[in-house]
Amino acid sequence: MSVKNYHRICSCALTGLEGVVVEIEVSILPGLPRFEVTGRGDHAIRESRDRVRAAIRHSGYNFPKGRVIASYAPASLPKQGSAFDLPLALAVLTSCDQVVRMAKAPETAAFGELSLDGHVRYVHGALGRLLSLKEQGIRHVIGPAACEREANAVDSIRYQGVSTLKEAVLRYSGVSSPKGDVAIASAPEDAHDLEIFDPFGMIRGQEEGIRACTIAAAGWHPILLMGAPGCGKTSLASVIPEILPPLTVDESLEISRIYSVSGHAPRSGGLVKSRPFRHTHHTITCGALIGGGIIPSPGECTLAHRGVLFLDEVTEIQPRVLDALREPLETGHIHLARAEWSATFPADFLFVAACNPCRCGYLLEQKGQCRCDDAAVRRHLSRISGPLFDRFDLVVSLTRVDTQEMISIPDTDSTTSTMRANETKKLISNAWAKQQERASRRGLTNFLNAKVRVPDPERYFAVSDDAMTFAADIADRRMLSVRSFFSMLRIARTIADLEQHEYIREIDIAEASHYKARLPFVMPQN
Repeated sequence: MSVKNYHRICSCALTGLEGVVVEIEVSILPGLPRFEVTGRGDHAIRESRDRVRAAIRHSGYNFPKGRVIASYAPASLPKQGSAFDLPLALAVLTSCDQVVRMAKAPETAAFGELSLDGHVRYVHGALGRLLSLKEQGIRHVIGPAACEREANAVDSIRYQGVSTLKEAVLRYSGVSSPKGDVAIASAPEDAHDLEIFDPFGMIRGQEEGIRACTIAAAGWHPILLMGAPGCGKTSLASVIPEILPPLTVDESLEISRIYSVSGHAPRSGGLVKSRPFRHTHHTITCGALIGGGIIPSPGECTLAHRGVLFLDEVTEIQPRVLDALREPLETGHIHLARAEWSATFPADFLFVAACNPCRCGYLLEQKGQCRCDDAAVRRHLSRISGPLFDRFDLVVSLTRVDTQEMISIPDTDSTTSTMRANETKKLISNAWAKQQERASRRGLTNFLNAKVRVPDPERYFAVSDDAMTFAADIADRRMLSVRSFFSMLRIARTIADLEQHEYIREIDIAEASHYKARLPFVMPQN
């Protein structure tokens, strides 16, 4: 039963990455002219009264006289942002009979920010809002035309993009667009998806670093690159996303949802097609790294989900900030709780860090160029806490490349370089497939070697008796922790997967133990 001077419309609020359906009710009562908005809204929502009033009048409609009351339910949920402007304006106009809906019109949701002249502006989080509305059974949504490419990624939703309030009124009343709903073509593939090149082709003389990065990519192992300034640490880290397997459709949708909420959506408006690579500055704060704020927003850990988080100059980052990484590295997500809200953000990233081994950076060089004493080295490296350092599966020591080797022209041509790129990517893809097959036999979701949690790792990773005895001997001699010991087995399993071997061999254990370092380092004798 319809009630005169009353109307209800649905929209969607965002709490972290999750959407919550919000019902906007508008009632027009007799009394002095007044416009009230209730329901725990922030400043942007309270200011929407002026935007909506101006947009209605500049669009050729009359703002109703009397007392206009708008209520956002559920009232207990804090709401933020300007995305409720459009549904509020539609509800006001419908409640005063300036918009007449068809009798059998489907339930419709709307979101979008209004300018003073009635134009509908883009809002963040369109993809997350549409997915949440779809889960609640709403199939018709009106929103900004600028969000059409994001809407195209959500099936079973009839999305009508509008540019003005007038156009939104026509769509809401049931008048179809003259050209029908816009079918958005898929965004063109990124250039680097079409171009095949050797990602390590510009790195010379760091074969050990290239091998370690390949192992890290194949098993999702956290890696620490340690070496002198300018030896290629950043270059090695930046090419790791290029050798990772391509995103699946579900992963692309998952990342696109994160980037849509955070305001980092691609300029094309389509889905994210490549794995993220987040390179942060060493002055980063804890909130910027793991997320938070008055309005819960994802941090760099979440923006790097399914991709690479690279922390350069990690010894210059505040220890308190670094220790905040221990939860996402262990669980793959971040749970934040405040007095008025709680949010859980996904944070399954490949952690890559780089640092100098000492203040001057030349501790590992062969010619004894280091100017730091033993106490200075320990102070420098102690900024990485022992528990965090223990979570690095691979620690790689890099040294300066000789000038002659650096300026030498490689003998390989572009064809050989392309073959090397394809071979590296194929090795990693095959290793992932082998891990996925192994995990499927156990019914595990996390199939990558660094993420697998099983009660019998020796049996699951297929460690031969001789290899296990060899690994135990190494652990006892080097006094490795339990975490480091099983980390060594995981690395060995990844090495065996790269070689497509069924069982871990002693040679795999030997190579894996090479990447297990202790903190702090002991200075070499000159």
